[in-house]
Order: sequence, then C-alpha cells, then structure tokens
Amino acid sequence: MNEISDTNIASLAQEATIIILAKYEKYQETIRNIIRKHLSENDFPNDIAATIQSNSIGVIRYLNTINFVLNQVIKQSTIKGITSLDMNRLRLALFEGIWQKIPFQNLIPIIKTKEHLRILAEALTFDLNTRVKSINYYGRNSLIHSHPSFLIETLSEKLGRKETIELLRKNNSPAKSYLRVNQFIKNKDKILSILKENGALLKKDNDIPFLFEIKEGLMAAVNSDLFRNGKIFIQDKASVFAVTTLDPKPGDIVLDACAAPGMKTHLIWELMKGNGRLLANDISYNRLKSAQLRFQSIGVKNIDWINNDSTQTSILKANKILIDAPCTSTGIIQSHPSYKWRLNKKWLFSIMTIQNKILEGIISRYSEKPGTEIVYATCSVLPHEGENQIDSILERYNIELLDGPKLGLIGYDNYQCTQKVRRFFPHIHDTNGFFIAHIRIK
Repeated sequence: MNEISDTNIASLAQEATIIILAKYEKYQETIRNIIRKHLSENDFPNDIAATIQSNSIGVIRYLNTINFVLNQVIKQSTIKGITSLDMNRLRLALFEGIWQKIPFQNLIPIIKTKEHLRILAEALTFDLNTRVKSINYYGRNSLIHSHPSFLIETLSEKLGRKETIELLRKNNSPAKSYLRVNQFIKNKDKILSILKENGALLKKDNDIPFLFEIKEGLMAAVNSDLFRNGKIFIQDKASVFAVTTLDPKPGDIVLDACAAPGMKTHLIWELMKGNGRLLANDISYNRLKSAQLRFQSIGVKNIDWINNDSTQTSILKANKILIDAPCTSTGIIQSHPSYKWRLNKKWLFSIMTIQNKILEGIISRYSEKPGTEIVYATCSVLPHEGENQIDSILERYNIELLDGPKLGLIGYDNYQCTQKVRRFFPHIHDTNGFFIAHIRIK
C-alpha cells in the first residue's frame, strides 16, 4: 500500500474515532456498544475498523489521565468553550502522541485550530510524574495507571501493591481473544481452514481442547459469515471454565439462571450434546428475547427460554445450575475499559444486593434437593462479589464447596471459602478477571 493510501486510512480512522468518542461522551453507553453501532452503519474495511476500535478503546482506557493533562494545560490558557468534538480531537491526538508514539507532525491534521494545536504541544510535554508527586498513593496511581482510586485501594489490600500495579498495567494492554468452534459442527477442520484463509492466525489452547487463542485476525473472524451464522464464537477462557466447572452432560436438567446474552447458554447446550433439558432464564425480557432470536437464527432449538426473576425462581427441577451473576465487570476492564469509569461504591453495593438475592433465592428453593450442583461466577476481581458472597451463604445454608477448576488461584486470604474457590487474573492467566465457586446442596 502506498504512502497516500496509508495517510487516507489514518485520516478515516481518526475522524471515525472522534465521532465515536463524542457519542460516548453524550450517551450513557459502553464504548464497545458505540463502536459496534458505528461500524455497522459504515462499511469500513477490516484494517480501518480494527484501527478505529483500537484507538477508541485506547482513549477510553486512559481517559482520566488524558483529561487530567488536558485540563491542567487548558487552565493555563485563555481558551474557553471548547466543543465536544474539538476536545475529543485533543484526546485522540494526545493518546496517539503519548501512548502510540506517533510523531507530532502526523497529529497536526487531527487538530483544527492553531490555539488547540498549541494546547496539544504543551500536553505532549506535560510531566505527569512530577505533577502528581504531592497526591496520595492511590490518587497518584489512579492518574499514572488510569484506574479509579477506589479500585486500586481495594485490590492493594487483597493482592498487595506490587501485584495490583502489575494487574493495572495488564489492563492497559490489549486483551487476548479466544475463539471456539461450535461443537455441533461436524467438520471443524474445514471451519479452521476457512478462518486461516481469511487471515486468522489461531493457536490451540493448552487447557481447553476446543478453544483457540486468536493471535491475528480478530476483526476478520468477527466480521465473517462463520461468526454471524454461529459456527464460531468469541469467548474468554475464564468464561469457558465457568461452564466446564458445572460439567453439564447429556441428560442433565440445567438451569442457566442469568442467561442473556446466551454465550454460556450455548456452550452448556453443546456440552450436553443437545440431549437433556436446558432452561435459559433471565429477568430482562428484551435481553432474553434477543438471545432467543439469535439462537433461532443460527438453528439452535429445544431450549426453554424463561422470563423469570431468579431471586424468586419457580424453576425447581434442575440438577445443575449456573449463576453467572450481574456484576461490576471489573474483570473485563482490559477489553471493556469504559466499565472502570462507572465504578463507585453505591453501584457496587447495589450489585452485591442483587447477587446475594439471586444466590439466596436459588439455594433456599433447592435446599431440599440434595446433590444439586451450582456454579456461581462473576467477571469481577473484587472480593465483595466473590468471597464475601460465598462466605455469607456458607454461614446460613446446608451446602458444601466442591473444588473449582484446576487452573486458577485460590481465593483471597482470610475467607472461609478461600481454598475451594478460584480466581483468574489478566496478568497471571491471560484471561478476564473471574471468580468461580462450585457449590453442592447437602
């Protein structure tokens, strides 16, 4: 590709990114959803789409640091009333200049006025480490590593400061992506061959036989007919472990208590080989209906879709239950950085209440059904949504903990459940942050 074409690609990606960032600022949606909608409305080639996604997520990943630097510089200027689009031009240019090491002259086309270009030049030479020295440890590292100070403080208490910083750094790098072929597909080798022809470079996972790490070509896989037709799925390794820990088998009656959007639901059905009964439940009718329609579009039938509140479940015939509970999503910050900027204690405590009600609602109703197995999982690195919840029900119900997956670390120290539950971390396991507990009714 010649130099002019490369320049055009960069310009197209930059302008699309600025629009996406402005939408993120205006609407209460995740950056991933906004990117997905924008890409679906515009026919970008895979390489441009990948750049747009990378740049948009990159800016949001470092958003509080970028805003801090720009606000400090703008304070010293006479400029007032910068529009949302111009502010997002500055954010993107600062991200590309500092974190992507793009030369200043290549950033000039992003900025529209001389005054804003001067702000950018000053921001690019801003000495962040010096300016944050007087701030306390958690606030200082919040700006250096672009994470909420509340999250850093909580993790430091459980992981230690050194381990926490390693996790923050990992969160600020691109996440590994994993792909699995639909187990109902007979000729899986053909699927893998098509993916390879389309530019996807896959590496077979060492721990899960049907899982592959995507080394190259994620956008090619996501934009393929194979993905649209449900022949392949993009699913994190730790998420897969939540299902394999439950170990659904042909003939089981399985309840997926919080099923939407259905990724784990489909894997459960695959492992059951389509034989048995799978009850896919969710409290949100719209999310459940969307999952059901998606399953129908890829030819999956014989699943019972139930719009029910799992805190007061009326489904009492399952022998295995997956509770993939609503959570703060602090375990998927690496790939969904916008989640970290909505994190606060009020929201955390409201989520904890929901998690506890679901656990109690199901365990209390199955208390007279010994042998029932339950997997409780959250994509969270916070003890509030993991060890605290399990210890709470251990004290009040006649249940026992079974061993979690072999891979993973034991839970945080000083909990009753510590030795049996399992945790996955991005910086240790190259997965999402995940908590998994395997419970059995006595």
